[in-house]
Amino acid sequence: MSWSSPFRARDGCLTPRSRVFLYLGLAGTLLLLSYQLILYSPTPEETIGVIVIGDKNDFPDSEPIPPPAPDPAPAPVPTPTPSSEPSPEPTPAKELIFAAMEASNMSWVDEHLSDWTANIYRADASQGLTVPINKGNEAMVYLTYIIDRYWSLPDVSIFLHGGRYQWHVDNPLYDSVISIRDLKADFVLEAGYVSMRCAWSVGCPRELEPARYLRERPDDSHHPAAMEYPDRFMELFPRAEVPEEVGAPCCSQFALSKSKIHEQGLEHYVRLQQWLMNTELNSGISGRIFEYSWHSECRSVFSQVFPELTFIVIFGKPNQYCLDQHECYCRTYGYCDMTDEEMQSQWTWRGLTLPEGWPDPKPVPVQAPEVAPEAVPAPEPVQASKGSDADPGPLQSRASPQ
Repeated sequence: MSWSSPFRARDGCLTPRSRVFLYLGLAGTLLLLSYQLILYSPTPEETIGVIVIGDKNDFPDSEPIPPPAPDPAPAPVPTPTPSSEPSPEPTPAKELIFAAMEASNMSWVDEHLSDWTANIYRADASQGLTVPINKGNEAMVYLTYIIDRYWSLPDVSIFLHGGRYQWHVDNPLYDSVISIRDLKADFVLEAGYVSMRCAWSVGCPRELEPARYLRERPDDSHHPAAMEYPDRFMELFPRAEVPEEVGAPCCSQFALSKSKIHEQGLEHYVRLQQWLMNTELNSGISGRIFEYSWHSECRSVFSQVFPELTFIVIFGKPNQYCLDQHECYCRTYGYCDMTDEEMQSQWTWRGLTLPEGWPDPKPVPVQAPEVAPEAVPAPEPVQASKGSDADPGPLQSRASPQ
């Protein structure tokens, strides 16, 4: 007699219902085992505790784990004392650019400005620092330097003529050394473009009237640069309106910051130099056109549609850029305590050439005027005083030296 399970089907296989009960039983058993394992498993902290506090005799080959080393104390931060001063700001890099000729005596630069980096361009030289072509006076030198050094400019560049003593240098001795040494580099970095001259005597408040000359075309043979300026301005700066008036201190000596130069792309300066190389104008007139263009910013030719639109001609200052003289001397050179009288005597007109040997000109001998013989009066006879034994003689007069 064979026993048969009630869960077994007649064909010997489990019924679907029996399979369900079997699976549920197996699942419950696995859950119970998992719970027991979790319940009785020691935590990592308990495991470490057992190892640390256990008797070392029970573990002859093991060593106790040392406690973790404490974090090192942070280094004390020094507290500045009230007497400590902040470190000075680095001195801006400055260089001089001179427009000279081969015959120019530039020894004064090494003698008096040896702590400066000097770039002496000799426009008529075939070697060394020179220019592609000797045209445009100092303008060609200035543009050549900017193009050559565009990617390696110093913080401040000072553009100057080659002579030490020049009639337009703005101090009582007309001495470029004084102007260079006293120039405030901080003001150049702030303003971008700074004229080396503050006096208004030449160039300010107005030197040119380009728009009127363009309209009226006057025959001004005494001022050829004024006649040429409107047309040449349109050639150089076709996107700018011809200005009504232009004024700035003469005479093409100024300082620039690197950032001001970089406001214009390198190709702009190359185009200006190319115009200067190709123009048929003589150097005096082409150089004068640049003299009164370096500083300028003009309205754009599209200003009727966009009133606020301007065009930076070269260095972005108003067409009439003549600072108040007190402010200019103070900010440019630090001469902030000048009286009106001192300011007026800071620069005086002595003509286009200084006396020979300036600032210690040789004295010019003064010759007595020639007098015709008949105009010389006859000497008056001198009579001896009564009671006197002195007799001056017939040739001695009151006018004779004793």
